[in-house]
Amino acid sequence: AGNFSVTRYHISEPYVDRGVDGEQPDARSAAEEEGKRLEELHRETERERREQLEKAHLRGSHALKKVHLARDRERLLKELEQMQNMDRMRRRQIVAQMPPQLFVPPCKRMELKEEWQRELEFAFEDMYSEDRRMKEDLILQFEPQPLPAPSERSQDNDL
Repeated sequence: AGNFSVTRYHISEPYVDRGVDGEQPDARSAAEEEGKRLEELHRETERERREQLEKAHLRGSHALKKVHLARDRERLLKELEQMQNMDRMRRRQIVAQMPPQLFVPPCKRMELKEEWQRELEFAFEDMYSEDRRMKEDLILQFEPQPLPAPSERSQDNDL
């Protein structure tokens, strides 16, 4: 028992204050106010939830549009590539069907024409000289034939 110590402490102020006669708050009005506050809080959370859903819907539709645009772009690129290949094949066929003279430069074409003309002249001279040696005058061998009857159409063409 000697191990226990006892202390005495006296509180100088009283523990309990006397209640002042005042009005107590009305529980009904406090409950109504709390109900209004809870209802307003509920409306606020509902509005925030609707806004979030609307934003999510907008984000989803925007993402869907981006996906559709990317798909359309890929499809268009594939179609363009196919059309380009078809056009390239068509052009190659057209070029293959073109006469090779088109690809000869103009100066070379002129040289070829002049050479062709010289060859024709030489061939004509050879033919004429051979015929002359064989027969003196070939014109006398031909029988004269009458000219065809003139018609209006041929006169128009001659004009």
